[in-house]
Amino acid sequence: MNEKWGIPDISRRDVLKGTAATAAVAAAGSLAATRGAQAASTTVKGYGVTTSQLKDWSIMEKAIGITMEFTGTNADIGTYMRDVISNDLGETHDIFIFDGGTEDILGPQGYYATVIEDHPNLSLWARTSDDWKRTDLLQDYDGNQYGVPVIGNADSFGYFPEAIGANPEGLDEIPWSKMMEDEDTKGRVSLDRSWLLSSPEVGLYLKANGRAEIEDVANMTGEEARVVADFAADRKRAGQFRSLHAAFEEQVQLLSNREIDLINCWEPATKEANNILGPGTVIYAFTVEGYYKWGHGAYMHTKAGERDNVDNIYKVLNYYMTGEYRAYQAIQRGYAGPNMDLGVQFAQENGWPEEQVEELKWTEIKVNKKFEKPFFGKPAAPNADVMEEEWQRFLNA
Repeated sequence: MNEKWGIPDISRRDVLKGTAATAAVAAAGSLAATRGAQAASTTVKGYGVTTSQLKDWSIMEKAIGITMEFTGTNADIGTYMRDVISNDLGETHDIFIFDGGTEDILGPQGYYATVIEDHPNLSLWARTSDDWKRTDLLQDYDGNQYGVPVIGNADSFGYFPEAIGANPEGLDEIPWSKMMEDEDTKGRVSLDRSWLLSSPEVGLYLKANGRAEIEDVANMTGEEARVVADFAADRKRAGQFRSLHAAFEEQVQLLSNREIDLINCWEPATKEANNILGPGTVIYAFTVEGYYKWGHGAYMHTKAGERDNVDNIYKVLNYYMTGEYRAYQAIQRGYAGPNMDLGVQFAQENGWPEEQVEELKWTEIKVNKKFEKPFFGKPAAPNADVMEEEWQRFLNA
């Protein structure tokens, strides 16, 4: 296990190999020249989290003339890092979409290229708020800009309001105790198996309620992570959790089958469940204590910089900041992102129904309301190794 980053040993070895490979690539000017002699491709290949996808990429193709071939993966940072490093996906893919934080590793190691901020096809960069683009989720510790902002949210849990006695209009702030140790919900809760998505949330609950002293729930020390794992293991043995889930599809299934009353999940899972069960059946919680806050960045691989379609790659990077992408993302998945005002403008100019325009306005208000609460995630936290190790004890309990 990597002492600093918590990446499995295979990834650590591959990081070292990747460093040497990057140096070799830098010297391979003839290869770049050969690739540059080919006709410019109008296809851009992406790899990353599924929730960043448009449900229909032909929308983007009609808008900017670029075809997207996207390969999805889940939110497991270990899997993602191994794919980028070990499987050398930079040979076949141009853009990588993942939780901010990976740039702290993959940027300095030579896998991510820095953003060319004045590239003519990155026309929306200047008007995009620094709150979205100048964050430690898109820059490394030295301030190098590797990522373009895509989407962001503050994650909590989905719930059936009648099951916990909440107002069905969905504006109640629900305490995390409903997830963690409520007798009325015991045996009706599903918890994400991942230490990244659950351990900090348990830590947040304990810290906010004076049950544990934790300086940073997203980067806990070994002792802090041990307290969190012990509490979670006790709740597991007490029967609080009906199941532990690992994939987005499981989240949707558990909700749509009404197998549980609460589940810490991605907001799109509640939207997909409501498509099956009916609008407003499942609520995505505003919480008392706070949220797992995150942001996805779009990163161009350094090897893509050698190819002939860099201009088209930048058209796609810019597209992530457009009103069109913003509007469709918010309607389809409930996420906000940079230039939300352009999303509202796009919907109005294209004659979207008034209820959808209002939903876009609400999305921006909703995320701003969540971001007033404490807690921010760190997918590549320096103490990730000890957090993962302690969480494994919970899984084994």
